[in-house]
Amino acid sequence: MRLESKWPAKIAWKCILLVLFTILYFSATAQTTGSANTGGTGWKRIAYVNGQVGRGFGTVSLYVTGGDYTPKMTTINWFHDWSTSAGITITSDSKHGNYWTACRITDDGTNSYLEVNFTTSISYLQLISDNYGWRPANLYTGTLPNGGGNIRASAEVARLNIEDHLVVANNGRIGIGTATPQAKLAVNGNILATEVKVKTDISVPDYVFEPDYELPPLSEIEAFVKEHKHLPEIPSATDIERDGLDLAEMNLQLLKKVEELTLHIIQLNKTNGELIERVQASETRIKDLENKKTK
Repeated sequence: MRLESKWPAKIAWKCILLVLFTILYFSATAQTTGSANTGGTGWKRIAYVNGQVGRGFGTVSLYVTGGDYTPKMTTINWFHDWSTSAGITITSDSKHGNYWTACRITDDGTNSYLEVNFTTSISYLQLISDNYGWRPANLYTGTLPNGGGNIRASAEVARLNIEDHLVVANNGRIGIGTATPQAKLAVNGNILATEVKVKTDISVPDYVFEPDYELPPLSEIEAFVKEHKHLPEIPSATDIERDGLDLAEMNLQLLKKVEELTLHIIQLNKTNGELIERVQASETRIKDLENKKTK
């Protein structure tokens, strides 16, 4: 009888612990959802953090599911501290045209806000706020209020964007220090590396040393430099300011000029040697004549 009376109590405690664990788990992993109308285009607030200068961190996502709008989703990881410190990282796997182009964190000294720059008025915008964060953002519903206030962090919408410091665009381009990379890798700033190799299909100008290569005479180069103020085949300062500098092409063109210059030096050295020999021969003849006169 005593053994039988203990089992219901044990089962009850297990059930209570299971319920508590379930409540804690779902409260930690739950999400808050909502729907809103942008009420037009421009900067709109999608979420806010009340009080304590808007301190907190978390994740908010916005998306459209189809119908009048092609499905698109963007996820914002945000952080806001006591003062002006804030951070934002954006991810978006949607590759089609944008309904929104940028996100930012603002505050008014009391609250902080997540804002999105909409280029299309959306009547049925879906919002999700993950509750795993600390003081997670509250979602706006209904018509979204206009944005404004002190901008603490911002980022353009891309496949991945960390406050425009590192951007992985949906077209595969990577930007460092630029939100709009114009090449596979675009860096706005200095690059420090222990080694850089450039592979190119440009012909290496060793053909300059072939016997049939027509070496441009120095007189032509002099005339070209006087007229154009730069070497032949080398871009001008204006060209470089406008189009930038192609390191591979420039290095090979400079190599060509060095090789041509080397050939000119070799020719001048030969000519100089011949002149020295002629001078020495003339000096010898003069000495011989002087010696004959003194005898």
